[in-house]
Amino acid sequence: MFAVSGALCAAEPTAAPTDFCAQCHVKEVEDISEEGEAHQTELSCTDCHPGHKPKSLENIPRCNSCHAGTAHYDQLQCLNCHTNPHRPMVIKLPKKAHAECLTCHESQDQGLQQHPSYHSQLVCTDCHYDHGFLPECLSCHRSHGPSMTESSCQTCHAPHKPLEMHFATTDIPTDFCAPCHAQATSQLEATTSRHGQLNCATCHSYRHGTIPLCRDCHGEPHAVAIHAKFTSCGECHGTAHSLE
Repeated sequence: MFAVSGALCAAEPTAAPTDFCAQCHVKEVEDISEEGEAHQTELSCTDCHPGHKPKSLENIPRCNSCHAGTAHYDQLQCLNCHTNPHRPMVIKLPKKAHAECLTCHESQDQGLQQHPSYHSQLVCTDCHYDHGFLPECLSCHRSHGPSMTESSCQTCHAPHKPLEMHFATTDIPTDFCAPCHAQATSQLEATTSRHGQLNCATCHSYRHGTIPLCRDCHGEPHAVAIHAKFTSCGECHGTAHSLE
């Protein structure tokens, strides 16, 4: 940075304060012109820095003197993440950030709290070590089976409530279910009934653990007296995975 005379430093900004400040503060003006967001489009230098040292000792404002009204703006250590106020949306997360993240990401917090899992015991930056970074599930978790790839995971699992499994479609391949449900899978492979031709999610639709009633698909195909005597279809037909 080049030297300037005391007369220049003592002078008052004219009609173009940013150009005036740029004579000394080259880096700051460059930062704000490149990635200043609203700090560049809606403010001038002197809106935030109304004076200059040594005449004005308190010439660096607190963030919440402008940014207020939400839980996120109530955070006290803004510069922990927004390390350069002249590039305010270039965010560098500290190693263990959590509470400050949840002031913006409320729905993710609700998922973690309402549906406890191992993920609920982590802090946000254990997975999202850069702001906006989305890790691959398989960077921590093993695939259930050889046919499952990274793109398959969120077909069943939502990252912030991974044990609350909802199926995006009933066309989920049986191969996805088989590694955990080996007995049911082997029975379906052996059966000659039409159930063996169906994907698991066809019957256990949309939510893991759903167990349909036989009558949901089959109605009551026998005489009323038979249904009255045998209230459970399985008394005659065995299990749904191995029909007799």
